[in-house]
Amino acid sequence: MWGGGYHRGGPSSSSQPGLPFAGIPPEMADKAAALEAEEPDFSNVSEAFSHQIDDDRPFTLWTFLSPYKMRMLGALALLGITELALLVGPYLVKVAIDDGIIPGNFDVLLWVAAGYLASLVVVAGVSTVRMRYTGRLGQLLMYHLRVRVFAHLQRLSLDFYTEEKAGRLLSRMTSDIEALSNLLQTGLINLVAQLLKLIFIIGILLSFNVELTLVLLLAATPFMLAMTLWFRTVSERGYEAVRDRIAELLADLQESLSGMRLIIFYNRMKHNMIHHRNVVGDHQDANNYTAKVSSVYQSGTQFLEIATTIVLLVVGYFILLDANPTLDPEGAFTIGALIAFINLVARFFQPIQQLVALYNEFQSGNAAVAKLRDLLSERPGVVEKPDAHEIEDMQGDIELQNVSFAYDTGDPVLSDVSLRIRAGQSISFVGPTGAGKSTLAKLITRFYDPIKGDVLIDGHNLRDVSLDSLHAQLGVVPQEPFLFHGSIKDNIRFARPDASDSDVIEACKAVGIIDMIERLPRGLDTPCHERGSSLSSGERQLLALARAFIAKPRVLVLDEATSNVDQQSESRIEFALDNLLGGRTAIIIAHRLATAMRADSIAVINEGGIMELGSHDELIAKGGYYAVMFRTWESQQ
Repeated sequence: MWGGGYHRGGPSSSSQPGLPFAGIPPEMADKAAALEAEEPDFSNVSEAFSHQIDDDRPFTLWTFLSPYKMRMLGALALLGITELALLVGPYLVKVAIDDGIIPGNFDVLLWVAAGYLASLVVVAGVSTVRMRYTGRLGQLLMYHLRVRVFAHLQRLSLDFYTEEKAGRLLSRMTSDIEALSNLLQTGLINLVAQLLKLIFIIGILLSFNVELTLVLLLAATPFMLAMTLWFRTVSERGYEAVRDRIAELLADLQESLSGMRLIIFYNRMKHNMIHHRNVVGDHQDANNYTAKVSSVYQSGTQFLEIATTIVLLVVGYFILLDANPTLDPEGAFTIGALIAFINLVARFFQPIQQLVALYNEFQSGNAAVAKLRDLLSERPGVVEKPDAHEIEDMQGDIELQNVSFAYDTGDPVLSDVSLRIRAGQSISFVGPTGAGKSTLAKLITRFYDPIKGDVLIDGHNLRDVSLDSLHAQLGVVPQEPFLFHGSIKDNIRFARPDASDSDVIEACKAVGIIDMIERLPRGLDTPCHERGSSLSSGERQLLALARAFIAKPRVLVLDEATSNVDQQSESRIEFALDNLLGGRTAIIIAHRLATAMRADSIAVINEGGIMELGSHDELIAKGGYYAVMFRTWESQQ
């Protein structure tokens, strides 16, 4: 059955299917218009895509942020102003106590209060500007990163997706980029803020009393340094494990959702639940480990803060006893200075504790950077030369010259294969499963490059031809055609987005599905849902043929196009093939000999090469491998 349930303009406003969209209620029209006006306009946005990798440097935070260094410096300047204004308070506390409270001068207190209020106004104003500025900068960085990673995924070759799990790639695009986003938008800014605060506080403490500051640094720094080095070592391992576990979790979830039909059919729900529970448990264990080491570090720093404060109070008391305001009224250590100093000691430990929390975030972001660096360091298995030329007006004359190929480091699938397919000729590849039929087609379409030998089209070596011009003139109809979530019309013109409605209708007529389209309530606008789940196998295959027809390829590859359909659908597909193959070079991979016999010639692929080659009648007359296949097939009809 063809899918339905949605209507042009959005979901139906009624729970009953089939009712038209009633439109936006009048009382909400103004709000809807205002919301629409605020939406960004992407109509003029253009994004260049190239098969060449422009930036070959390893992906690091520095290489990523270097194009934006001036904007980052602007954010740091705003940050420095904010932190300096926040530290005006301790100086004002000292002045208020020494020059206002102790002498009983109320005017000083008024001036101190006014100064304090002014500093808070400055902090509020600059902080507002800084947060807006850094927020927009962070979103800009994430925009470019997401586009860069997605473009890189588009650039990678088929061999990468054959080996890599989709769930891991989703993890790179979601959780890893989100972790890096948190690092850039909050973590990195706060990291610099706390470092600046720490530097400013130490400077102010030194201005109050050098001896007491040295006591603070000598009492706290060695213990803090030792604890930080320990925490850095153990947390780095922990956050690396967390990133790995979340990737495994998403991979397992994606695989389970993709195979849900099979899971239900074989009653594997309980087994999958247990397996996913174990995967989630591993993720929980990794997070528990990082939480444990963080709690140890946090409690240790809090204990150190209290102990250091007590020591400083005792030392400060004796310094006050030795101070002589009469001999040195300007430089003497005062009660106000001691109170301001103790107040700053609490602030001294705050940025350190914040740095610890931010270090957790930094480790998470750093692990994400490592994962993204690994992904962006992947290179396409099929590389386009910088000086690759366009192949124009392809005729479809194909030649394989001593071609050999192997997947990874395994045994060769094809060895020293030579074959000539003339323009406009159709050829069928037949043979046992795993013999290399689909591999030959993938070499001709340059999904892979041979490890030895050359593949030529119209005399052009495919290694010298641009991928865009090559694939623009090739058409592929796989055994399991992929349909995207959207309308039937959008799926048909996927290979040619500029196709008009009349072009789409012509393609539907050519493959014989126009009658089905016309019977649908919404015609070409009928949604087919993700992967075409609302369509039968035959309907998906016919839509894939219509998509190939509208692209008008010069070379067409049919990979088991009739293997998963019933006899009625097969007859319709055979009719569509007659219209589709006319005048085109066609490569037909088929287990069904009824489909293979339609070709001008047949190549029997076996044992890494072409065992037999000729027309159907010629191969039957030879009485070889194909003749045995045909007799076996004929006896089963």
